Amino acid sequence: MKIIKIETIEFNGEQREYDVVDRNLKGAPRYFIAYHEGRPFISDEVPQNYRPPMVFHELTEFEKLVGTDSPCLNSLKAELKIVPEESRERYIKFRRAVFRELIEYLECNTQNREFISEVRKSLNYLISQ
Repeated sequence: MKIIKIETIEFNGEQREYDVVDRNLKGAPRYFIAYHEGRPFISDEVPQNYRPPMVFHELTEFEKLVGTDSPCLNSLKAELKIVPEESRERYIKFRRAVFRELIEYLECNTQNREFISEVRKSLNYLISQ
């Protein structure tokens, strides 16, 4: 995985680094984000202004809500609260596309039905917005 640059966001009152990586990971969705050993990484194809809320989602899901009910959905709800009101509608449209691609990818590449179910809950929530 080729790191293109390192960016930071504020999370829980501290600056947190995340890696912006070359999207050309074999078979990966176009707009991917992942959490690996305490450090998120995100596709360089994710628009710059959408990276912080998506990274916030990953940090929330994998550090604050791990082991709780519906961590993906609850992280998404927290994520949407930090998106400025004037851009929220466009952001939600983008995130719908991201979650649709992710579900398609997961259905072809994982047997983890529970995780796919969690991602579907998030997509359904976005559709209702």
